[in-house]
Amino acid sequence: MIERYIKATELDSDDPDAWINLGDAYYNENDFDNAIRCYQRAVEIYPYFSEVWNNIGLALSMKGESDKAIEYYEKALELEPEDATVYYNIGFAYEDKEDYPNALEYYTKALEYDPSNTDVLNNMALIYRGEKQYHMATDCYERALKINPDDSLLYNNLAILSYDQQDYDKALLYYKKALELDSDNADLWCELADILFELENYDLAINYYKRAIEIDPLCVEALNDLGLSYNVKEKYKEAITCFQEALEILPDDPILYDNLGFSYYALQDYDKAVYYYKKVLLKNPNNTSTRMKLGEIYCDIKRDYKKAIQHFEKLLKLKPKNLDFCETLAFCYEKLRLYEKANKCREMSFK
Repeated sequence: MIERYIKATELDSDDPDAWINLGDAYYNENDFDNAIRCYQRAVEIYPYFSEVWNNIGLALSMKGESDKAIEYYEKALELEPEDATVYYNIGFAYEDKEDYPNALEYYTKALEYDPSNTDVLNNMALIYRGEKQYHMATDCYERALKINPDDSLLYNNLAILSYDQQDYDKALLYYKKALELDSDNADLWCELADILFELENYDLAINYYKRAIEIDPLCVEALNDLGLSYNVKEKYKEAITCFQEALEILPDDPILYDNLGFSYYALQDYDKAVYYYKKVLLKNPNNTSTRMKLGEIYCDIKRDYKKAIQHFEKLLKLKPKNLDFCETLAFCYEKLRLYEKANKCREMSFK
């Protein structure tokens, strides 16, 4: 397709439509530099294409050059001052720059010319949510739902907004409405289960995590959270199965290794717990939580004080003022009759 459009520009290098078509083809291939080059050639020939100035802005935005993009969007507005799409694009560029007041200003302008644009309302709501202006965010979503009452994403976003405000009943209601519209959405089932987990309704959470996995067997989040739910119910073998299935999809994930370590620890299979906790530390040697668990296993269960000392010495380097680490390390030194080191540890704890 690109070759065909290149030939068209070669046949008539002063045909702006040929350059626009070539620019569009490059844009669709994510070749934004060449797209910009072609669009710029088009406006050199005929500078009154507001759409092309807008397209240059879009290509620059895709390159992360928001300031330059805004300049070209403004040129498009000079030609079409009532173009809602351009106002939206400028708002989006400002949002990328985290300049939220200007983003909201241009989104509001976009709505003046296209009041039915739910994408604008959704983006405004996201900004208001980030600013913790929950009432304004809710208003945007509700306006959008009046325009498009069958948009499950809007209900999903309202559910997240309600969750942020710890209004779990409303969150559950909105998730259920979203699922009425999109019952095969694994993410929605998983998010609904997350709330039930928070509410300590673990049995129903387990059912919904299972539903998410039926829809999407590769949903690592659902598998992991199902495992966590089983852990809470003290069904550790079922939890281990979930975490291991998740690892087949996402190998070497430290969170899954840590969760496996916990489950095996709960089953008093300390060798396997140590095995998985060590895997966590291979990925993140500065993980103090996991290193502490390992140190405690060596100290309290295996009575391998030398290995326990290695972990608690490392922990003290990471958190020098932690009194618990000092005390445990002193205890381990004493067990090995290293009394001078034990005393130094205790002196540290009093400083």
